[in-house]
Parts: sequence; structure tokens; C-alpha cells
Amino acid sequence: MRGSVSYENQTSYSVITKKLNEWYIAIKNNFDEKAERLKKEVEYLIGSINGNLEFIYYHQLLDFRHELMVSHTQAKNEDDLRNAYESLKEHEGHLNGMLDYYYFFFMGMYDFRKKELVAAISSYRRAEKSLEFVDDEIEHAEFYYKMAEVYYYMKQTYYSIDYIERAILIYNKYETHLDKTIYCNFVIAGNLIDLLDHEKAMLKFEESLNIARNINRSDLIAVSHLNIGICCNAEGLYERAEENLLIALKFFEKEYHPYLLKTIFNLSHVMCKAGDFNAGDSYYEKGFNLALKTDNSEYIAKFNLLRGLYLSEECYDLIDEAFDFFESHEMFGDIDEFAFEVGEVLLKRGDIARSSKYYKRVVAARKEIQKGELISEAQIDNLLVSHPNRVGYFSV
Repeated sequence: MRGSVSYENQTSYSVITKKLNEWYIAIKNNFDEKAERLKKEVEYLIGSINGNLEFIYYHQLLDFRHELMVSHTQAKNEDDLRNAYESLKEHEGHLNGMLDYYYFFFMGMYDFRKKELVAAISSYRRAEKSLEFVDDEIEHAEFYYKMAEVYYYMKQTYYSIDYIERAILIYNKYETHLDKTIYCNFVIAGNLIDLLDHEKAMLKFEESLNIARNINRSDLIAVSHLNIGICCNAEGLYERAEENLLIALKFFEKEYHPYLLKTIFNLSHVMCKAGDFNAGDSYYEKGFNLALKTDNSEYIAKFNLLRGLYLSEECYDLIDEAFDFFESHEMFGDIDEFAFEVGEVLLKRGDIARSSKYYKRVVAARKEIQKGELISEAQIDNLLVSHPNRVGYFSV
């Protein structure tokens, strides 16, 4: 009978749906080996069905999300990710309901990876319009976490806190998601640092460290030490910052973790601020070479800023190039923090004219931050189509 669906097809679709969902769960939990195994099983099963576009699109979406995971957790080159992105772009505007949500959600994650923060928010907000088609409560929490993360990076503190509180309300219902609670605590603590409440931020980081120890997650123990080190650096507690960053470094070097570069940068930064320029330069060389090797534009800019401010004689071009990078990616939070630091250092050196220039950058960045809602509803679709830096890659 025309249009009928056989029992065999129904069974096949049920099996494929189950495998696709298992694969996505493995991806979200960064279970590399399990995700790779399920990816191969799905590819085999997908080959056995004909013409079901929903399964084909969902498979392509998860393949893209898989490549996002692999490029992050295994610090690999991004050719496969870029190829998956190009394949997926062909379906823009042709997906509905849940698939529409996943498309824009994953695109937002890709934009965030490249530090295209405004494009990331526009993609996420477009995904939010289709979130109602997703029944899984944990997926809602995942989405709220990602929104909180990008708003945190843009120093949109209160938006970030609003979304992270929504995520925590869901994660706290499930004892099996304590690791997600830890990540939420990191975002809360980061926002508290921006509010200059270092004491409460430290309590959140220490709470996360204790949870990580209780669930025996060595990776999250290391990330907790990294964050404690960053918080101590912000407070000027350089000795304690170095101590915690070295604990993180020991783990990340062994695992060649994606946070390795971030840790080395923070060690160089801490040692420079503490006046130990030999140690600062040693970490700079190590980190800068790694940034070049992995083509990490963000950290190339940040290491150059350290070189220009602390480790070279009057190398202001490097500092300005770093700020040009931040501005081109609308990284107003980084401009705010680093321009203030540069202004303070130069003022102490008696270079009042140059310090004034960087204080003005602080004022300009804070004006951008205080605008709050950066993208109007009418701009969302335009940004998704016309953002000039949409194609490319960026390793976090």
C-alpha cells in the first residue's frame, strides 16, 4: 500500500533513534571513545535506510557536534570540523522544530569556539526560539549553561547569572549530573570575580574542588585548581596563584588537555605581575610556541600582550595588536581587564600619556558592555547570514 510503513522500517527507525540519542549523550559528556564507537554504529545503520531526511539531517547535526567535541578534547587540527560545518551550512533555513534548535545551538557553539561572541549569541537566541520542541529537560539545562557562558565572556554579568541559575535548577534534580553542577559553579564564580566579590568566588571554586574530589574526577580537580589560580591572580595573591596553577599544569601536560595553553598563559601572567620576569619569560616562550603550533589566534594575541607589557623594552606595537584582535572579535571583557592593567603598569612607570590612552579603552569597552542587550530581535537573522568572520576556526 502506497505510503505505508513496514514493521521492519519502524523497528529500524527505532533502533537508529536510540543509537543517535546515545551518541549525543556520549558527546555531551565528552566520552571520546564511546562517542567514536557509537558514531561508527550510527553510520552503519544510517546506510540501511533510504530517503528519511530527518534521520539524515539529525545524523549530520550530531556529526558536527561530534567534531566540536573532538577538536576541543583532543586538541586536534580543525579541518574535519570545518568540513562538517560547510556540509551543515547547506541545510540552513530548511530545518524545523527540534532539528532547527540543534542547528542554531551547534552553530552558536562553533561561533563561540572562534570567539565570534556576538554571532554566538545571535545563534543561541535563534535556537532559543525552537527550544520548546525539545522535551529533554537536561538539554534545556545544557542550552541555559551555554547562554550563561557566552554572556559571561562578554561581561554581561546579570544575563549570565540569570541563565546559569536556570541551568542549576535543572541539574540539581539529578545526582548523576554533579559534574555539570561544577561547571555551573565555575560560571557563577567567574561572574562574582567580575563583580569584585573574590571571597564568594573563591568559596564557589573550593566547593567545586570538593565535589570533583568526591566524584573522583581528576580533570575537574585540575580545572578547579586552574580557576582558583585565576581568582588568586585577580586578588594579587601571586604565590598561592602559582601553587594552584602548577597543580593544574601537571595534569594538563600529562593529558595534553585543551586547557594547557590557558594554564601556561596564566602562569606567565602571574609571574610577570609578581616581578619574576625570568619565570614569566620561560612560560611565555613555552606558551607562545604552543599557541603558534596550534594556530590559536586568541592566545597568540594574549602572549604578545605580555611580551609587550612586561618582557620587552617599550614594545607597544605588540600591545596594540593584541587590542586590535580583541576589538575585531568584540571581546570587550578582555579589553576592559587588560587595558586597565596596561594603564596601571604604565602609570607606575611614569608614562602618563600612554596610560591615559589605555584607560580610555577601558571606558569605551565598559560602554559597550553596559549596552546590555547587544542584538535586537530584528538583527538575529541578518547576523546569522552576513557575519563577516563566520568561516574559519578557533581552538579553545
